[in-house]
Amino acid sequence: MKIVRRLLSNILLLLPYLIVFIFSLYQPSDPDLGWHLKYGQYFWQHGTLLRDNTFSTMMPHFHWANTSWLTDIISYTAYHFGGLFGLTLLGALVITLTFYFFAQAANLTLWEQTTIFPLILYLEEQVNIISFRGQMLSTLFVGILFYFISLYEKKPKLLWLAIPLFWVWVDVDGEFLLGYALFACWVFLYVISRVLQYALSQNEKQKKSLHLNLIRDAFSSEKNTVRNLCIILLCSFVATFINPFGYGIHLDALSHLGNPLLLDIGEYLPFDFFSLGWWNQLVVGIILVFGLFILFFRNKFWRLFPYLGGGLILFILSIHIKRYVWPAYYLLFPLFAMSAAFLKPDKKKITTNSATIILLATLLVVVWMRYPFSNYSKFDWDGYCRTQILPCTSQSAEFLITHHLTHNLYSMYNWGGWLIWNYPQIKPTIDGRMHLWEQNGYSAFTDYYTVEQNEKDIDKTTYSVVYASPDKPVYDRLIQLVKQKRWKEVYKDKYTAIFVRLDRGMTQN
Repeated sequence: MKIVRRLLSNILLLLPYLIVFIFSLYQPSDPDLGWHLKYGQYFWQHGTLLRDNTFSTMMPHFHWANTSWLTDIISYTAYHFGGLFGLTLLGALVITLTFYFFAQAANLTLWEQTTIFPLILYLEEQVNIISFRGQMLSTLFVGILFYFISLYEKKPKLLWLAIPLFWVWVDVDGEFLLGYALFACWVFLYVISRVLQYALSQNEKQKKSLHLNLIRDAFSSEKNTVRNLCIILLCSFVATFINPFGYGIHLDALSHLGNPLLLDIGEYLPFDFFSLGWWNQLVVGIILVFGLFILFFRNKFWRLFPYLGGGLILFILSIHIKRYVWPAYYLLFPLFAMSAAFLKPDKKKITTNSATIILLATLLVVVWMRYPFSNYSKFDWDGYCRTQILPCTSQSAEFLITHHLTHNLYSMYNWGGWLIWNYPQIKPTIDGRMHLWEQNGYSAFTDYYTVEQNEKDIDKTTYSVVYASPDKPVYDRLIQLVKQKRWKEVYKDKYTAIFVRLDRGMTQN
């Protein structure tokens, strides 16, 4: 009986993570997926990293420090062996591991996992729905980092693993700088909290007012801790320069700070007022305030403040840039746990039984939501096209190839990666790598965007073929030019259209 009970207990402990894994099965929909795969394929074929822009026509000689080169290799490997379904499984696995490390770092009980995980899955869906990509790995690495941090007082030597962690992290995603900022924030707050705790304890013993000499003595008493943490912090930063692109990766990551070009990218904008995301943020804010109140009431705030500080800062920043809210939700697990504990039944047996019922019910709901699983195993590139913000069609791309309409082509930004992977005969104008590329004052994205938004007349450019979405202003301008008999619409389907200048010949069917 003991063996059976232990087995059932272990199964119960796995249920929250099984729920996370099944719920996190998403069809890949990253518009940049194609060029990520192409970079990974290039590495396996040539044994070296691609550094030049050979995929798009704009800025053909630009040398780019690829901040996700290792992620690209991982992505291609998963795709090579498992297709798009392989990426689905990889994405679900990474999300599950992310939940595991953050839950371990926050020391969540089974009851807290039962009540918190479904909420976080719902809140994170807006970013997880894209499936596997570098940002997802970066969030996992934040979880691993804070898992090390949570064990620091018991196993201080474990924190030295942060150095190899950042050495790998820098090659995975540009958000390694955000992870480093969170690490530095924790070190600062941890040292301050230790110094204040020491000073206050000495103050109580001596029954004197807090003064500068006491603070200085406190710093002196913690000098070994401060020295070790600063060494780890410094070595972690140095480790990020040991990569194939050197400091170029840092420059690319830093280029995202305050760059006005990001105002055209959704995740760098705030949630729209009264949108679902805005309401989610408001409700979560109330839950967090309630959690903070309970922490203060239980005299746990100052002990957890170094851990929570970075998450609270990110949550505040997310009011202006929604991208910061995704890691913030994970980092604030301890505050969610305070609210969950408030709902916990008094008796242990009732708590276990309630958690079991809730977990089984949640598992059934999640399986029902993801069924049939063949939607993921049979997902193909045509299905991928239908999931895009700007849907694409294989028929339109094949039309371009068949009629030799690939020269002087103007194509949509979101279609760049898809074309690069599936139709190498078509060189897109621009793709998702290039939103912040600048050289000698020239920005490819700005040049592209002014044409797309009809701020610059397509008729006054050198493009002779336009591969456009009917949802873009440039399409409306081209319809006007068709009526003026300056351009001709040669192809049209539900999602795409192809236009050519009338002075340009076209191969007939």
